Amino acid sequence: MKLQTRARTKIRLVRLDLGGRPHRNDDGTVVQPPHLHLYREGFHDRWAITPPSDKFSDLDDLQVTLDDFMRFCNIVQPPHIRIQKGLI
Repeated sequence: MKLQTRARTKIRLVRLDLGGRPHRNDDGTVVQPPHLHLYREGFHDRWAITPPSDKFSDLDDLQVTLDDFMRFCNIVQPPHIRIQKGLI
């Protein structure tokens, strides 16, 4: 599952990958999932870091993670989204 924000519909600014494979940055560092892709000049969203624990409180809870992600992206009026357990 991926959560992301975009600018001009093609440029991803932030993407949170909750599962999948490890990510290798251009400097050779490997970041295990879950990882957070951040736009970086010259790399677009191909740079990943471990999600900061002070911003993402419980990556095992999808509802909490979605709320944390919207807060991380500074969404002023987040939509009310309820995730039904067992659907994902």
